Amino acid sequence: MALLLALYVFFSVVIPASAADGTQATATVVIKADVLYWEEGELIVKEFSGHEERLKVTPETKIEGVVAGRLKTGDKIVAQITDDRRAISIKVQIPE
Repeated sequence: MALLLALYVFFSVVIPASAADGTQATATVVIKADVLYWEEGELIVKEFSGHEERLKVTPETKIEGVVAGRLKTGDKIVAQITDDRRAISIKVQIPE
């Protein structure tokens, strides 16, 4: 019985505290696109479906597979982005 009470107290205190730590869960979307160009901290890409997107690239954005340190026009990428179009990760796809 004491164990159940201890578990109840633990979960009633720890879980709400971790939910209130200021982080907000946001949905992410994965897109596949061609890089068009850079414009003031944004990467303009054209999805394979034909739709253009402006991705906000921040210092926290994880970029993988880049040659010479920067994405360039024509690179094919897979990007994980948030609802507000902030890029969480960008990975250059190397053609086989």
